[in-house]
Amino acid sequence: MRILIVEDDANVRSFLQQAMKVVRRGVKVDTANHGADGLKQARRQWYDLIITDYHMPKVDGGNMIWTLRQEGYTMPIVMISADPGVETDSFAAGASYFLLKPVSLNDLRDMLSYLGL
Repeated sequence: MRILIVEDDANVRSFLQQAMKVVRRGVKVDTANHGADGLKQARRQWYDLIITDYHMPKVDGGNMIWTLRQEGYTMPIVMISADPGVETDSFAAGASYFLLKPVSLNDLRDMLSYLGL
């Protein structure tokens, strides 16, 4: 399984990268610092799952998801945010799942189970 994590906060990005390796052994995790880089990476490499923050510089998570969906990408994309008010917008953009920060290992396990991964 290959995952892309798009998160502008280095501490959150590092936690998610390590946490995914704990909850899913053998997973390959790539990271991006913002939505524009996330789009570029998603177009270059197929991912089984993308996890993205909502509020980011250059391209926010909602626009990144909407763009990927418009381009025909169908992999599950999970939106994470500390702002519960963006959940509806996340699903409208095409998110498959929403996680409220702070994210725990159990949250990630539940998300993978829900998505059948």
